[in-house]
Amino acid sequence: MTRRLAPLAVALALVPAAADAAAPGHLEGFLPAAARVEGRFGSVWTTDVWIYQQGASVVHLWFNPADRDNTAVESVVVELDEPVTMLADVVGGLFATEGVGSIHYLADGPLLVTSRTWTAANPTGSYGQTIAGVPIADAAVPGDGQAGALRMIVDQLDGFRTNLGVVNLSRVATTVAVEIFTADGAPAPGASSFTLELAPFGMTQVDGLLDRLAPGDRHGLIFRVGVTSAEGAITAYTSTVDNATNDASYQQGARFAY
Repeated sequence: MTRRLAPLAVALALVPAAADAAAPGHLEGFLPAAARVEGRFGSVWTTDVWIYQQGASVVHLWFNPADRDNTAVESVVVELDEPVTMLADVVGGLFATEGVGSIHYLADGPLLVTSRTWTAANPTGSYGQTIAGVPIADAAVPGDGQAGALRMIVDQLDGFRTNLGVVNLSRVATTVAVEIFTADGAPAPGASSFTLELAPFGMTQVDGLLDRLAPGDRHGLIFRVGVTSAEGAITAYTSTVDNATNDASYQQGARFAY
């Protein structure tokens, strides 16, 4: 096991220049969310992970629990003996813990990482969402202005809940601004603007985010999430869940500055 390795700092320093040239396979990135936890409306969320190596033989994996400083977290080392390595129930199995967090990975060669976070259906089957690993080069960083902020589009509908996740990819505390706009670009009615404080390598998930807004049936709400501190790097996502079935839909935040 090891603590954080130097390539993260180097990669973050190169983010603005590297974003346009990010290769399909990469050495380092984050799964923004992974879980082994009970959720709302009878859901019990579990994450399975697949690692497709494209020349890598070893990968370091860190599980970073939500809402804490994860600087001192040590990695679990996984040898990649096959083209695809599958890690079932990665939080409870590989990391022998539970809860919600992000997974930071660093390999000795290019790879792709993807996951499925799912819950059992009633009476049989399951519902889940695919979450792909985000390369470090895709992070939002300070100094890019509104064009460099991450954006997601969500509907506000009865019977659904939307959770917002924000992950600090850096080793410094980071301040993040969250703003919600209606489809015409006006601030959404209600508490549609707020800030989040993320500890080093920390993440947080704001559940039921649209409960902050005035009641209504609105299509095309725009979430904008950006770094406002002098340092830091983030990624963000939304997960919209059907309250009746717990069927979930994941959306990765995208930068307009690509």
